[in-house]
Amino acid sequence: LWWRSVYASTNGFAYESFMDELAIAAGKDPLVFRKQYAKEERCQQLINKLEEVSGWKNRKKGYGVAITECFGTTVGQVVKISRQADGKIKIDQVWAVIDCGWYVNPDTIKAQVEGSIVMALGAATIHEITFDNGMVVQKNFYAYNMPRISDVPPVEVHIMENSADAGGVGEPGLPPFAPALTNAIYDLTGKRIRKLPFSMAAI
Repeated sequence: LWWRSVYASTNGFAYESFMDELAIAAGKDPLVFRKQYAKEERCQQLINKLEEVSGWKNRKKGYGVAITECFGTTVGQVVKISRQADGKIKIDQVWAVIDCGWYVNPDTIKAQVEGSIVMALGAATIHEITFDNGMVVQKNFYAYNMPRISDVPPVEVHIMENSADAGGVGEPGLPPFAPALTNAIYDLTGKRIRKLPFSMAAI
């Protein structure tokens, strides 16, 4: 049925994956590289906040970042991953910073961003429609997997304070997650993912 963020999710994945590749090709820190080309003061402040809350400057391997804008709102996310003893990749933490301008209820904003991240996790790593002899295989939820509680990492949401015009909050939290995750996977493994969805178990 309805899909959060529409074009912004597909475009955001392409843009922010490519931005990461440019930063690496230039030998630059991916977050510093983005800040270098961010012209708006609000975006500069968002990057500073994202750097602060995620402990970006003290990070080790397994961190990825993405920043996207849609519906009048900018959201930056940092995803931290690690490889477990069994060889599987685990998402350890997600930090999100949202600049939606003037707002009323911070709990509503945090809930929307958290929900968007769960939906983005499913879209990036679990949801897939396949066909057999021209017929859809996943006819209902018994065959269409959804993220479980055990799949969802801790999520920390921070809201930028300013008096700018209010933007959306229901959709902008989704687009940055997939590129932040795949950029983190590249940071940890050197493997660049360019197609969604992908299997975390295959990394």
